Amino acid sequence: MNITHQTKQHIMMVRTLIFSLGLMLSCNVFAKGGPKATQSALEEAVTDLQSQIDDILMSPTYEIGDEVGGGIVFYVNEVARYVLIAARYDQSMAITWYHNDLSIFTGATVDGLGAGKMNTAIIVSAQTNDNQMGDFAAKLAANYSVQEDGVTACTGFASDTCYGDWYLPSKYELNLLYEEKDVVGLFADANYWSSSENNRWSAWFQYFGDGVQGPNLKDNTFRVRAIRAFNF
Repeated sequence: MNITHQTKQHIMMVRTLIFSLGLMLSCNVFAKGGPKATQSALEEAVTDLQSQIDDILMSPTYEIGDEVGGGIVFYVNEVARYVLIAARYDQSMAITWYHNDLSIFTGATVDGLGAGKMNTAIIVSAQTNDNQMGDFAAKLAANYSVQEDGVTACTGFASDTCYGDWYLPSKYELNLLYEEKDVVGLFADANYWSSSENNRWSAWFQYFGDGVQGPNLKDNTFRVRAIRAFNF
């Protein structure tokens, strides 16, 4: 099993606490006067700390670049136990942000970790309210599905391990993806859409040549790379 540096540090800290409690337990036998911790209480504390180590060792851990869940890990928060995964390839080389030549304000202005999932749902709902036909950036990302290898399309058979909870990243998540673009791979030096809306006529994008972000008209055709998130 893969143990990250932060996890190793956590294990060392817990083991140090166990050692310290062991010393307390030994010294407790020779203590004179004053309150004493009972042997059973100290042993219980040691057992509890040891169980923390066991939980850490039994829990899955992830690192940037891991191939899992239909894509490649590009962000890990071990404290929150939260992972972001990018699709292995672009879902489009040129697609508009808006739908059917119509610019509306969808309200998808949330940013930050996990915000892209909320934005994507808002965009798809708002822009397909009157017309379900046609594709656009958020819908393309939301409709993406793939099996564990990140290449094989889902067939619908029970034997599939299929991942379909993809979304268009928020501009914050898109920048995290840009920072690990060499690890994830297969990016073009081109503009990529985020799900973060600027106003009725424009939304945020990022140029993967130099990382510059900014708003641009929704009728421009930029690339799309879907991501997904999960807790471990």
